Amino acid sequence: MTIEPALWRALNLDEVDVPVVAIVGGGGKTSLLYRLGEEAAALGRPAILTGTTRFTPRLLPGLETTSLEASDDVIVDRAREALSADRPLVLHTGDVSKGRLRPISSAVADGLAALPGLGLLVLEADGSKMLPFKAPAEHEPVIPISTTHVVAVVGLHALDTPLDDKHVHRPERIRAIVGPEEHCTAEVIAHVLADERGGRSHVGNRRYHVLVNQADIDPAAAHDLAEEIRAAGVPLVVVSSLRNREHPVLEVFGS
Repeated sequence: MTIEPALWRALNLDEVDVPVVAIVGGGGKTSLLYRLGEEAAALGRPAILTGTTRFTPRLLPGLETTSLEASDDVIVDRAREALSADRPLVLHTGDVSKGRLRPISSAVADGLAALPGLGLLVLEADGSKMLPFKAPAEHEPVIPISTTHVVAVVGLHALDTPLDDKHVHRPERIRAIVGPEEHCTAEVIAHVLADERGGRSHVGNRRYHVLVNQADIDPAAAHDLAEEIRAAGVPLVVVSSLRNREHPVLEVFGS
């Protein structure tokens, strides 16, 4: 199957010569990481996939990658040698618990972003304990200086669920933004994603987009949620089903 660069286009990654994308939130960060790597390969762009937090070595069916483990002091030089347009390069500094990969530092990410010939750098920049929605702790996310785009992911599974540890990550941080709410309504999700204590944490003046994932569950609800997020002040919202490899983008709100 030929992979179309649907998310690349929806997220306007052609706005810059070398996109450096930090992915935050929950509900599909790792899937987006590898999908963007796959699209970069389809475009003939050498890509590096890694994290400034622990991430999962999840591979898409048919996606071939090169995995490289090295210490922070040599990983940029090793990446320079291994960079290829044929397959994305998955970089990490070792294995940690639960089969996850140890992250790189922000300084290393900035070094990677400056590599000659690089076509894309994508980073998982915070964790969510496999939950579809979160608000970050004060130390999160870890966004390198070189980052050009921050994409906050929210999974539709979070919509209208109880605002507790079983359904969302750091519910107390969510309540610090929205007040004493009991459920993850569309308004709550939109408020958090538009807030500088929420999805916009540490974003600064970088391009900020939101991806509403898992839209195949209920496309109408995903549409309404995206409209709410857009109305809250997020300039670009993409409605997506990342498990649909042929047509991952359903709608785009904004530009």
